[in-house]
This record gives sequence, structure tokens and C-alpha cells, in this order.
Amino acid sequence: MMKPVIFALLVALLGFSEAKMQNVTVQGIAVCEKYRLPNALVELWEKDTFDPNDLLDSVFTNEQGEFKLKGGEDEIGNIEPFIRVTHKCKTSVQPDKVCTRKTEYFVPKSSINDIRLHRYVTLDIVAKEEKGEECVKPKL
Repeated sequence: MMKPVIFALLVALLGFSEAKMQNVTVQGIAVCEKYRLPNALVELWEKDTFDPNDLLDSVFTNEQGEFKLKGGEDEIGNIEPFIRVTHKCKTSVQPDKVCTRKTEYFVPKSSINDIRLHRYVTLDIVAKEEKGEECVKPKL
């Protein structure tokens, strides 16, 4: 009974010793119908397979639609960063509800530990990674 527990602890310790810190910086401009999109929520996430994804950073785009995110994760393999943009570009108009969309873009592996990644994020195209439109009644 004690041998499986000791083995599991050794495997866990070996995994922690092989983990390495990996960083990613993403900056860009959110665009909707050829115009820069202010006040859109942009989040930097790290995709995990066996546990919930990790939120590394979040920011709202400025008045010019610009954003910059930085984050890092200690992982055994390569990290899989992606950005999620919550926005109102091309959403339906419902007078009693506020509608938003969530669009995700994976960050290229070549950009991990490279601070030069710059992206134009076009939000008026429905991407296959799209979470779909969500409409909620505003809080009074």
C-alpha cells in the first residue's frame, strides 16, 4: 500500500523538477468593421488539458482599441497560450438585453518567450473558436 504512494510522490517531484517558466507577451489592436474597438475585454489564458485553464492577465482595450498582455506559467511541456476577447461587435440588437461575443485566438508557439508578438484582432468574423453570442438583462 505504501509503495504506490511513494512512487506517486517521486513522479510528482520529478515532474516539478522538469517544469520550466515560460512567458508570453501579446499586444495588438481590436478591430470591428475597419474601426478600432475601445473597451473590449481581452484576456490572456493558458490552455490546460487535465485541469481548468489558467488566466494569466486581462485588460480592457484603450480608446484606440489597443491592448497589451503579459503572463507566464511554470509547465513541464510547452504552454498553450491564447487570448479571449469579449466584445459587442456584430451582436444582435435586443432592447432589453446586452449581447456579447467571446472570440479566441491561439498565440503561435514561436511567440512564447518572445516579446515582439503584435496582432490585429478582427472581431467581425465569426471564428470556429467562438463561444457564441450571450445576451443578459442588465442589472438595475
